[in-house]
Amino acid sequence: MKKTVFILIQTLLFAAVPDQGLKNYQEKYSVCKGKTNYQISQCVLNGDLNYSGFRGDRSSYKRISKNKIKKATRNGNSYDYTMKHIPQTKRYTGLKEYINHLYSIKKEYTPPQFKGDEAEDIIRIKKVFNLLQSAGLDEDPERTPEFEEALLEYQRRHGLTVDGDIGRRTQEALKQSIYSIITKVKKNLTLERISSKKGSNYVLVNIPEFKMHYYDNHAPVLNMKIVVGKTKMRTPVFNRKMHYIVKNPRWNVPPALYAKEYAHKSKSQLKKLGLRYNSEGKLYQPAGPRNALGVVKFLFPNKFSVYMHDTPAKSLFNRNVRAFSHGCIRLEKPLALLNELGYSYTGKKNTWITLKKKIPVFVEYHTVWVDDDGIVQFRNDIYGYEKKLFSKAAYRPASARVSKKKAVKKQEAVELF
Repeated sequence: MKKTVFILIQTLLFAAVPDQGLKNYQEKYSVCKGKTNYQISQCVLNGDLNYSGFRGDRSSYKRISKNKIKKATRNGNSYDYTMKHIPQTKRYTGLKEYINHLYSIKKEYTPPQFKGDEAEDIIRIKKVFNLLQSAGLDEDPERTPEFEEALLEYQRRHGLTVDGDIGRRTQEALKQSIYSIITKVKKNLTLERISSKKGSNYVLVNIPEFKMHYYDNHAPVLNMKIVVGKTKMRTPVFNRKMHYIVKNPRWNVPPALYAKEYAHKSKSQLKKLGLRYNSEGKLYQPAGPRNALGVVKFLFPNKFSVYMHDTPAKSLFNRNVRAFSHGCIRLEKPLALLNELGYSYTGKKNTWITLKKKIPVFVEYHTVWVDDDGIVQFRNDIYGYEKKLFSKAAYRPASARVSKKKAVKKQEAVELF
């Protein structure tokens, strides 16, 4: 009888009308659809992501114990408990403030539709710039110098080609409704909320931004363009500590890549590519200027065998969208990072350096974020995670989940570049 009463009380608590403050927070700052205090708190704090289409380490996202959330719910403390675990970082609070701003302008926001009326399009574009960028433009059909500068700024903030041309990609960005913008920001607010806490010294790689940032003593001291994995060979999301630096590395061609791209080539063809076989019959590329890894690589051991490295293919850094690698992170200015870490590049000998101080490396995925200057930046969802991570998880039998997990683990244990 006592057990039945306890279950009944517990059920009533979890099915009770939710705290209004908690309900408001869910509605305004998340894409959660919880109906009880527990459901809302659990979803807001942990994100309730669907990892079935995700490449990365789930543990890179922090999780609050469900039992602790249940305990707070039973004690009638859901709202305070949830707010206590909401981040207070500039990136998080900045996105919250931006969502507040988007709600404040939603009735005025009328994006251009580009259906043939150029004058009307220019007027609407100016209104977008005034609402989103405080451009201070007269909302008329004239393409003034001030309008051209606001257009360039819009393109910069959206990772578009900064050319002042209202081309297809710029039009697609401008045509978004205020509701789709709010939803995009909410999803990124969730990812920011569950991202691992940073210290004072770390490397941050943002995949959709195609950028790497190095922070020391909480201050940004270096950033550079990067090349990330192709959509079929995605750079994983994960956190690890950098342990080693290798100068003049040798590249051992992964078996899977060998079978796909090199097995059919003759020895003379491979020689032209700077590749050769070792005594065990495995293909490799010796250190040198033509090496796929360039002159230095930075290792943070992980199950994906992904690392940061130099590259001889410098022209790729001139592209806006830089998803060309087999999963590893190619750096635009690797020697600048080497110098910031207190080392210099000398000689042509293969040299391993063990770092005295291990540096956390966070490889993350944000398509909306607040940059170091306080400006909200937008990028395209190159790996489709805005849809995949926030879609409803499909049920799979436990046996299927286990077999798939084993298959993925086996596939990932290769060296990439």
